[in-house]
Amino acid sequence: MLITHFDMTYRYFVWVSLIGNAIGAFASLVAGLADRWGRANLVVYGLLIAALLVLFGLPNAADKTTYLVLFALVSFIEGIVLVATPALIRDFSSQLGRATAMGYWTMGPVIGSLVVTTFTSNTLDSATWQDELRYSAIASLVITYRPRRGGGQRPSRGPTRGP
Repeated sequence: MLITHFDMTYRYFVWVSLIGNAIGAFASLVAGLADRWGRANLVVYGLLIAALLVLFGLPNAADKTTYLVLFALVSFIEGIVLVATPALIRDFSSQLGRATAMGYWTMGPVIGSLVVTTFTSNTLDSATWQDELRYSAIASLVITYRPRRGGGQRPSRGPTRGP
């Protein structure tokens, strides 16, 4: 559907994927900023930016070149997030146990792919490729903004003063 919509050749479509993957790989080098900006910030804001690009950018691309540029931007963000995520999981593994935490992180993409395949196979007959992108972006925004337990307050770890 995407190839037909933009009148892409198969070769161009493959190049879009290759360029996106290469940019994502090089963007992983930027994830070294995780220590300065914070891993959680990179993951949460990266997910937010990627979701907004997928919601408003990719479905509204005017031509195949614009689609390529937007796809490259999404790949750049994903490259950073995918490198910051395992370290973030490791940071929180003391709360779950390292094996359990890494197991959840490993199973996430597998289960996510199964959910996406099931959802797409049930909606593709009545939806366009733009709608499918919007559905995934909305799901990402819901994950980004879901309420957190405890109101997001951290307990104080500093020294306490007596009376």
